[in-house]
Amino acid sequence: MTTEILAVFLLAIAFDILLGEPPAKIHPVVWIGKFIAFLRAHARPSRAGGIALAIVVIVATVLSGHLAVKAAGYVPLLPLLVSAYLFKSTFAIRCLLQVSRDIGQMIDRDMDEAKSMLPALVGRDTTSLSRSQASSAVIESLSENYVDSILSPIFYYLLFAPFGLGLEAALAFKAISTMDSMIGYKTRGLKELGFAGAKLDDLANYIPARLSILLIALARPGRALAALRAALRYHGATPSPNSGWPMAALAGALNIRLEKPGYYVLVEDGEEPETSDVPRALSLMQRVIAFTLAVAFVILSAEQLKHWQELLDIVR
Repeated sequence: MTTEILAVFLLAIAFDILLGEPPAKIHPVVWIGKFIAFLRAHARPSRAGGIALAIVVIVATVLSGHLAVKAAGYVPLLPLLVSAYLFKSTFAIRCLLQVSRDIGQMIDRDMDEAKSMLPALVGRDTTSLSRSQASSAVIESLSENYVDSILSPIFYYLLFAPFGLGLEAALAFKAISTMDSMIGYKTRGLKELGFAGAKLDDLANYIPARLSILLIALARPGRALAALRAALRYHGATPSPNSGWPMAALAGALNIRLEKPGYYVLVEDGEEPETSDVPRALSLMQRVIAFTLAVAFVILSAEQLKHWQELLDIVR
């Protein structure tokens, strides 16, 4: 079991880096989204309805993933491939880096086109953004989505892997995250229905968001103290209880000022971000992601070594 857990992890990372996102027709997260949309159309717009929706979505997602792996057990190696495919669907390394890179380059070339591309990363109004504000938006989203789209699913995979439930935990997180992105808004129509999903997302990202500042600091040792100080000082500036931690840490590590006009400013005394800061942020976040994967690999490898040692002790 321990060997399989590590193999699933490595194969999922390989799938992501080499192949990227699967087509929408066979993407598990797209299926989760369609299921949420169906339930939303039939649910009562109340907190009770939102709680029921959240329970159904999480249970259905976890159970579907678990049964898919079990059903694949009749063919050798297929459970490993199915598990890796499902686990890969919970995170998006290549996609996040590529979209951020593409928009960052477009800000330099065609600002109007960049504004039309930015909604793929951010939820703010992009029509009046300057180049500096657009660059800030890309950098903010890059750090925030690192937690939600990479660190958190891997964290829960590692946390529950010793119990044989790593994949199920990662899928549960992805179901919560997808609910939050689709219905977790404070608009009149969704404030009550999306309340449970939004709160679950805040809770699920609570520890990973705070762990992220250590990983960002370690990825740039020369600015580690600045990153940690910025995170501790500015994490509460954002409406979200979690997004301010990685965003402020990245701003501190790069010594730049990040701003969502009318909402918050992070590292007020930092330099105004320029388009050249987007590649700098990407380079740093690539190191952060590489460090995250390396730490996860070491943890899983240590578990495997422990497992083999226990088997040797039994044989002796």
